Amino acid sequence: MKIVISSGHGKYIRGASGFLDEVDEARRVVEQVAVYLREAGVDVQTFHDDTSHSQNENLNTIVNYHNAQTRDLDVSVHFNAYQSTSKPMGTETLYVTQSELAATVSSAIAEAGSFLNRGAKYRGDLFFLNSTDEPAILIETCFVDSSADAMLYNQWFDNICRSIAESIGGEEVPDVPPVEPPVTEPPPLTGQNRVEIQATIHGDVTIVINDERVVGHEECEHVVDMTVQGVGDVTLVINGEEFHNKPPEGEEDIPWNQQDIEATVFGGSDDPNESAYPPHDLLNGDTDLFVALPFKFTQEPRPLVRVFHGELSAEAKIMDVGPWMTTDNYWEKGTRPLAETCHLEGAPLPSGPNAGKVPSNKAGIDLSPALANKIGVEGKGQVHWKFS
Repeated sequence: MKIVISSGHGKYIRGASGFLDEVDEARRVVEQVAVYLREAGVDVQTFHDDTSHSQNENLNTIVNYHNAQTRDLDVSVHFNAYQSTSKPMGTETLYVTQSELAATVSSAIAEAGSFLNRGAKYRGDLFFLNSTDEPAILIETCFVDSSADAMLYNQWFDNICRSIAESIGGEEVPDVPPVEPPVTEPPPLTGQNRVEIQATIHGDVTIVINDERVVGHEECEHVVDMTVQGVGDVTLVINGEEFHNKPPEGEEDIPWNQQDIEATVFGGSDDPNESAYPPHDLLNGDTDLFVALPFKFTQEPRPLVRVFHGELSAEAKIMDVGPWMTTDNYWEKGTRPLAETCHLEGAPLPSGPNAGKVPSNKAGIDLSPALANKIGVEGKGQVHWKFS
């Protein structure tokens, strides 16, 4: 048996993100599953898209690679997303023709990772499943925006990958005695709600965590790198600022790809602009509350948008198109803003009035000065937004 297995999305066409990043983790899963398949004597090839700069190009690149290989089974590895939650969401496997295999794989992953088993699901609308020439399944490993799923995934990563390898390869992976790490006693847990902190100290820096001093050395830059993850219903206070898992009231239903969006300010007396929508009046941004989104809406009336910043929020009209793009309806595509991805990757924008340019910021929404002032954004800031 020969299997071709690939990760969903790509280096420049990012997928979902939350407690986990879909692209990074799908690549980890693919490569570890391949290790286990080879240990079981199954022929396997892996693929990750490092070249595409648009969704269509990405889909075609992945499918074309699969169809260029001689194989018996095609597998695509993805991670699901819905909305940020501490609840377990689970795993599922999608199919068009391979219902029995999809059910087997979903059940195996659920058991290996202690996930909820959402089961095999028929999906006749997915390009990968419809366009690969051989039998195919698409694995949604777990939900990136569920802290419960993320914790189980990290805890049982090897078991999950082994279960995928055995269920798609039909062969048992031989046991290899693990290398035992040094035994260290972890601090006792007080319950399911906890804060996990991983810190690295660079330079002449001393910090104290739970009365334990952590000291850096003098030869390098003075930096404290900290990764903090809350598990369960926790609130962490740093320098008087609260960080918590639960979104403020009113934000619970904001999709992951409309959270923490970089916002810039435009359209005031210092930056006169005409509306992109008829009758193309001059925008009065010093008094009117409005936004621009990087896609031109055709329906009338256009939906209203509520923008959140900290504890403040305000409702606004859509009066212009931007920033950076004019065709990037990322809220419908289930992706982050294309300008954000291109800025982070140093990649040029693939289309629109700024095609060929690397965006100088990550902006996925523009605010009028009046709106920015109402919610406390000065020049540029991170906001959440949703349609009212």
